Amino acid sequence: MKKGLFLLLIMLAVLISGCVVKKDIDYTEECGTENPDPTKCEQSYVNCVAYNYMKDWYLWYEHLPEINIADYATLGDMLSKLKYVDGETVVDRFSYSVKKVDHDNYYAGKRYGMGTSWKRDEANRLFVSLVYPESPAGIAGLKRGQEILELNGFTVAQLDKNKLYNQEHAADEGFIAKTDWDNVYDAEKQGEAVAMKLLENGTDEINTTVYLDDYTMKSVLKTSVVDNNGVKTGYLHFKAFITPSKDELNEAFVTFKAEEIQELVLDMRYNGGGLVSISQHLINLIAGPALEGEKIIKIMYNDKHSDSNSNYLGKVLENSMNLKKVAIIASRGTASASEMVINSLAPFIEVSVIGDTTYGKPVGMNALDICDQTIVPITFKNANAVDFGDYYFGIPATCTASDDYKHDFGDVEEASMKEALYYLKNGKCSETLKNYGVKGPLLETLIPFELKGMNRIDYTF
Repeated sequence: MKKGLFLLLIMLAVLISGCVVKKDIDYTEECGTENPDPTKCEQSYVNCVAYNYMKDWYLWYEHLPEINIADYATLGDMLSKLKYVDGETVVDRFSYSVKKVDHDNYYAGKRYGMGTSWKRDEANRLFVSLVYPESPAGIAGLKRGQEILELNGFTVAQLDKNKLYNQEHAADEGFIAKTDWDNVYDAEKQGEAVAMKLLENGTDEINTTVYLDDYTMKSVLKTSVVDNNGVKTGYLHFKAFITPSKDELNEAFVTFKAEEIQELVLDMRYNGGGLVSISQHLINLIAGPALEGEKIIKIMYNDKHSDSNSNYLGKVLENSMNLKKVAIIASRGTASASEMVINSLAPFIEVSVIGDTTYGKPVGMNALDICDQTIVPITFKNANAVDFGDYYFGIPATCTASDDYKHDFGDVEEASMKEALYYLKNGKCSETLKNYGVKGPLLETLIPFELKGMNRIDYTF
């Protein structure tokens, strides 16, 4: 499997994780091995430990089927059989397994690839929608809103056409694949050069080269302060709840506090979650004085481990604000820890959701390392201070707005930002909203990194 594809699978899996902490549990005696060499574990041992962990800690343990662990060549195969399905409904859309090193790297912010995401417009043109600062794409000058015209000399239309040709003729005798999205560059080769032709502002052609490499992902992508009709309003684009996020958030709120912002637009449209402790930290930075001593996040395990239930408390931090209103930009990709922030703030301050209904994940995981692998099953559900946590179908938007990727994050003319500012000022939605983010007919074949089983494509690569 290509390195780029493998990391994408990890990123989507962790995207909706909402982990609290790794478990340290010893099932070695039950599985017949003591102190195994983590680099030489038999898969049967890994499966045994994982299965026992699920029977003990899985939120829906009573629905686990009886299986023969020897029937499964990989931990992922076994987990697919174990995840809770109720009739035709897949209840557990979330549990996953991954290599330990890749799980650890994700939460440390370590990535590989370009460090950018792309989207199509209604005319099927391809645009840069996100660039991580200091990533290979950022170094090469890619920016949100640029149109991508060519990759390694092939136009977007050519790559689309070749992709369809390859799909239709792959089974033909003597088939020779044409250059398409799968092979226009080698995602496995570190340092691979990807020549790109871009169009900026609709008029300026730019030629640049992106070199695939390791990079450190930032979770705070942009901050700014705008004047919203006399009200100082902070803007924070927050991408992931990972270990380095705490320091990045602290830095952002030092600025907000110095600027004495009165309201906040929190942009989590692409934020699929992560660490609950970072959710608590962000909540306390936004509204610490209003939350002090309150049980802002309640964690509840299955009936075998109710003694492990816990509460995350509201605290006043050094850089805590006392904001009364926050508009949160969200999308179907806003999940887990991001939804936890929305749900936990709602009992205490005025929270509006701008954009689209969120993903719907009011449950979380505890990861368990087993040799060189990590299993991350659903182990708890969460609720806010008034015991609400039933948002399996997502948190609905207060006002709908599109992801206007032809404007930069925080631009007052960007559709979601514009709507957020309007709502903060007027307490109601605007009457007319433009639709910027229509999916093109070839969206599902845009990039060859389809993430199986999640009914979505992740374009960060």
